[in-house]
Amino acid sequence: MQQRCFLGTLAFGPAASRTTTCLSSGGYVDVATGTKYPPILASLPDVDRELDMSISGSSMTQSFGQLTVNLSDGVADSLNVRNHTGDLSILTGLRSYDMARGWWADPALSVCQPLFTGSATAWRTGATQGTLTLSGPAVLSRQLPLATYAGTGGVEGGSDLTGKVKPRLRGYAFNITPVCVDSVNQIYQVSDAPLWMGTQGKLPDLTVLEGGVLGNWSATSTDGSWSYAGMVSDITTADPAAGTYVVESSSRGAFFRLGGTPVYTITCWATGLMPDGTYVSSLPDIVRQVLVQDVGIPAASISSAWTDPFGSVDSAAGAFWDGSDSYTGQDMITALLQGSMRKLAFARDGTLTLIGITDSFLGLVPNKWEKLAILPDEVIDIKETDLPSELALPLTCGRCTYSRNYTVMSASTLSPKAELATLRTQRSAVTVGTDSPTVEVVSPPEVLTSLRTQAGAQVVADVINKLWTVADRRVFYVTLPFERLFDFEMGDEIVLFANVDGLRDGLGGLVVGESWRGSSAGQCVLTVLV
Repeated sequence: MQQRCFLGTLAFGPAASRTTTCLSSGGYVDVATGTKYPPILASLPDVDRELDMSISGSSMTQSFGQLTVNLSDGVADSLNVRNHTGDLSILTGLRSYDMARGWWADPALSVCQPLFTGSATAWRTGATQGTLTLSGPAVLSRQLPLATYAGTGGVEGGSDLTGKVKPRLRGYAFNITPVCVDSVNQIYQVSDAPLWMGTQGKLPDLTVLEGGVLGNWSATSTDGSWSYAGMVSDITTADPAAGTYVVESSSRGAFFRLGGTPVYTITCWATGLMPDGTYVSSLPDIVRQVLVQDVGIPAASISSAWTDPFGSVDSAAGAFWDGSDSYTGQDMITALLQGSMRKLAFARDGTLTLIGITDSFLGLVPNKWEKLAILPDEVIDIKETDLPSELALPLTCGRCTYSRNYTVMSASTLSPKAELATLRTQRSAVTVGTDSPTVEVVSPPEVLTSLRTQAGAQVVADVINKLWTVADRRVFYVTLPFERLFDFEMGDEIVLFANVDGLRDGLGGLVVGESWRGSSAGQCVLTVLV
């Protein structure tokens, strides 16, 4: 005989005086350390985790729920997270009944499986019970400790920039507006980290434009453009010749200085490094480095299987934050991943991984595999639910933007000599291939992605075309025995068999959500896209 138990820890408070409370259902003792987990957990927590399937939606999985505890002496004080966001970890294991001794033996902590890792807030008490509101880990939702201008002159800007956030460039960005830190000496900052110096390590990957007119690398400056005149160690002491610009790329950031005063708007395109000088160019690699270096997430918290869910495709990318406002780690991840059909997910143990909304599950052959298949006799209940509103009707095509234009130029800001029509528009890769176009024209949402190339965007456009330009996509809530939860994770591809039209012979599916309730402790619900 076996009996499921639940146990966990809640930690909150300032780092120097952090409080950690252990809790369990029915009592638990870690025999390896002697740590006791008091039986204050009223039931299995109510938890929902979901993946936004939409093209324009959140680039992260969302978690929310509620935990209920029984009140006893000291419990209210030990769980009072009103002034803090607590870090909650819930595990589950199976107790075995010891027939000889007549009691339930606790499982070793090492064999307990992670069920939820996230945040707990909003402690509320009643007569006999208290509740906590659960959500995903808070580390990405907190404001980042961003570098700001001191306003003391030079690269620290004038008094007008005091306290303003410095710009940040990670990877490649097209036609960005750098921050003018010194209008008298025409010094501009591109990023708070260095520039990539190209494959030869000699020339900065930086092109300066005035009014949309490209600068050049070696020829004498032409009217309305600027010529590159070399690298300098201190941009504030440099004195570039008229019509030229010099560049500083150092630990204090990336800057360029003009030898003259421009008439039209100054923009540039460039490739930025990470704060430690690391060069990465693919979208998954940039996201990983941003998580570690900019957000401060320990590298050990990122899945060892971190990879691009789209496989070996062109995913060159980058993003620019102009410093006009503060932002969170989640804002940075959204800027990088939104529209790319890639999502950042926290697993149940709190590790981070990338999930792709791809079409590969459509090619699964219906076989009754031991774990990858859900069979009719284990389906407790199944019901169809709605697709996201922007996907409720089939789209007319697949579309994905690339090489985002960060400064859309108008007639008043473009020089008459400008030849780049793309400075006034955004660019998209499009795939048209619907078998049965809808009567209504339903265009894909225009989401500005961080992808650099048309080839990278075309991969995404093709996937959107295969998934969302047909009327075949459906989403089901599938209720299963709770034990089956641990055979699947968000983003897993499965084969779904059920006594429902279209599913009797099995269909490939993608797990895009999961939930469980204390009131139905023996059950879990998977959300499956087919």
